[in-house]
Amino acid sequence: MDIDIPGLLLATETMAQSIAMTKGVSPRISKDDMLFDFLVRAVFTTDQKKAVEAYFNGGEDCANRFAALVHEYFPSGPKNVLEFASGYGRVTRYARKVLPRTEWMCSDIHPQAIAFLSDELGMPGAVSSTDPARWSIATSFDVVFALSFFSHTPDKTFAAWVARLFSAVAPGGLLIFTTHGAVSLAHMRANGRQDEFDHRGYYWNSNSDQRDLNPEEYGTSAVTLPYVQSAVAPLNGAELIRFQQGFWWGHQDLYVVRKPKVA
Repeated sequence: MDIDIPGLLLATETMAQSIAMTKGVSPRISKDDMLFDFLVRAVFTTDQKKAVEAYFNGGEDCANRFAALVHEYFPSGPKNVLEFASGYGRVTRYARKVLPRTEWMCSDIHPQAIAFLSDELGMPGAVSSTDPARWSIATSFDVVFALSFFSHTPDKTFAAWVARLFSAVAPGGLLIFTTHGAVSLAHMRANGRQDEFDHRGYYWNSNSDQRDLNPEEYGTSAVTLPYVQSAVAPLNGAELIRFQQGFWWGHQDLYVVRKPKVA
């Protein structure tokens, strides 16, 4: 389907400005934002203007949910957060609003997304990689947050990415991430797919909301709790302190992994 995303953004610019003003965030949506593209092409196909409202409302809901979650573990708020696979800032634009005393950094596979976050949102960032062995970051963080990244990660890099992101967590800090799980897979079957976990508790197909990425490196995955436990178990001192089925959007599972404090 041929859709003029820049034209749609121009036509809805006043609407976006009005919504963003009430929320106290930037009104800018990048023309390259594949999540917005997905909302337009796959979700709001009969009324594309609703994608703008959903973009801002959904980002705000995720930011509020994340802030409430981290305050359970850091009542005064974490010192710093790394948002991994941050995209073009659907959630990031609310960072200073929901966690005003927290330093926030982003990482994403798209260099143009990191540039947009810096230029439009004033948010520091670093380009990531398809290969976890080639990704590193100098700073350690109270919280490393990966929303709906592991719901698209192939089996060959899943455990390696868990380990690599955990390495960026400061002592006493948390790795927080979501995955598709049993609830998500049930939704897929309800839509006519014949989808099941394999013997390891892993499922994969090559479809995703990111049309510009290699479908063999970024598709749609779903995992069970034992599968994630097997990825966390080899990590020195890692403690899976929370698993909550269907926590995010009513279908993605939540995982919270804690790194021990230095003795």
